[in-house]
Amino acid sequence: MNNKFTKNLTPYYFLLPAMLVLLVVILYPVLSNFLMSLYKVRLLKGYGQGDLFIGLSNYVKLLGSKAFIDSMLVSLRFTLLSLPIAFVLGLGMALIFNEIKKYRPVFTGCLLIPWAIAPVVTGYMWRWLFHDSFGLINYSLLSLGIIDTNVPWLAEPDTAMMAAITANVWRFMPYITIMLLAGLQGVSTELYESAQVDGANVIQRFFNVTLPQLRNVIGVVFLFATIWMVNDFALIFIMTEGGPARATEVVPITIYRIAFEHLKLGRGAAAGLMLLVFLLFMSALFIRMLLKDREGNRVT
Repeated sequence: MNNKFTKNLTPYYFLLPAMLVLLVVILYPVLSNFLMSLYKVRLLKGYGQGDLFIGLSNYVKLLGSKAFIDSMLVSLRFTLLSLPIAFVLGLGMALIFNEIKKYRPVFTGCLLIPWAIAPVVTGYMWRWLFHDSFGLINYSLLSLGIIDTNVPWLAEPDTAMMAAITANVWRFMPYITIMLLAGLQGVSTELYESAQVDGANVIQRFFNVTLPQLRNVIGVVFLFATIWMVNDFALIFIMTEGGPARATEVVPITIYRIAFEHLKLGRGAAAGLMLLVFLLFMSALFIRMLLKDREGNRVT
């Protein structure tokens, strides 16, 4: 009996080091952040010295803050505009690469370069491209006669958001392409052959065979891409610093300003936790939808 019990615990012994690392790296900072969010931190008296317990006041003030609510709407707009464009372009690239047999690893390796570049470097690169005086985009448009004068891309609210979305799409499209390409290579050719025998054309095969077979991969792509885009800080901060007129000030930038510019660490901790809860809720919703879809497929 004891041997059987010990044998059943063996897998957990191997998981124990990883679980300890997760507890130290994730659970402890989250709990510490939660405790900080319940206090008004007084830095002048030393961290942890003379902090005033205020309960949930930081959360109440954030929910009543127009700047925080506006940053949530900006993050929503940034994500909802970036993700569909990146997905459509990534799906198109995946379909093209799926038909390429020769030198496919070379093409996919080159495609991953934007994804491999650090967000800070990407931000500076696109900031230079959209520069109103010596940016390559204005130079190209002037050379082609499309515009007459330099456009201040990063100085106007609408164009600044468009520039940030363009840079974000350029950065995320390779990830989406690689994920969808892996899913396409797992689709059985027999399904396409059967659909072709039944008289389905290319468009019908795409909607009736390709997309249904990719739905789990698409769900994972949307989940991870949404989390990363909502958490994006470096790219937008380097390009616009949240401006002009807070037109591109997403939630992470607002949290940064609250905590490190206004030195309201308790309120910044509360804002960070609210963002974490939102992402956890969204992740649970995505995972539930995927599991429900998988159970439905097993039943049918």
